[in-house]
Amino acid sequence: MKKIILLALTIITVTTLWSCAKSNGNIPSNDGNMVMDSTLCQFNNIDAEKMFTYVNDEGDTMYFDNTFSAFWPQVINGKPCPELQQALFRAMTDSAGLNQLDKVIDFLLNPANYTEIESDKLIPANSIKDDEGKLSSSEVSVIMESMTDRLLIYHLGTSSYMAGAAHGIYANNYVTYDLKNEKAVAFEDVIADTTLLRTAILKSIKQTYDYDKDDLFLPDNGLLPLPRDFHIDGQVFHAVYQVYEIASYAQGAIDAPIYPYMLKPEEMKRLFTPYGLELIDYTE
Repeated sequence: MKKIILLALTIITVTTLWSCAKSNGNIPSNDGNMVMDSTLCQFNNIDAEKMFTYVNDEGDTMYFDNTFSAFWPQVINGKPCPELQQALFRAMTDSAGLNQLDKVIDFLLNPANYTEIESDKLIPANSIKDDEGKLSSSEVSVIMESMTDRLLIYHLGTSSYMAGAAHGIYANNYVTYDLKNEKAVAFEDVIADTTLLRTAILKSIKQTYDYDKDDLFLPDNGLLPLPRDFHIDGQVFHAVYQVYEIASYAQGAIDAPIYPYMLKPEEMKRLFTPYGLELIDYTE
């Protein structure tokens, strides 16, 4: 159904310019000191709301009310940023099952070529009344959480409520983008020892939430699943688990921060790759 949701979005774009540092362009000043070259970063503010009805294959009429907002990257350090855009699309599609869209990337990049949905099933509406509890809704928010000289962190918040469900569902996904190397940072890029990571995450969950292993959903092998999502905040690595991933709905999403003080220096060097230690700017 999310294919229908994104197909129905009408996007209104307002362009905003930000200044951002370009770390690979040090230029001598008149007094001999090195100064940072800076170029413009361009982002689009996107806000859209769409209401519509949809007739499914069984002939039932579905009612939807959907909103989409984003602080969308267009240019980073004076250049297009397709790697970051693709990473954000992937994060949207992986968002805790809320946006399982096989062709969302293709649609958003090439809407004119998207023909999967039969147009006669889609009926736009200016207003939809809740017809006996049949109204479903969803929200997608894509915002820039922080930006340093090295890292750009995006937060993707999604929530949805399907008519007839006991409750809604939500997710908090992140994209960490390396401005210097112009790439989205992958889990395997920064983590070297997954056994040590599991130990550190459990320690963090105990400190942060006071949950023991018995309070979590673990597979039969007893091993904590590796996080599907993470982000870096200064020197802190955050392991993120969505609702239902390792805990009950009542316990909510789990964000397990791993601070340098939680590990010995030799453990930090085991846990992170050299690239990971560089990104968190770790020194003994």
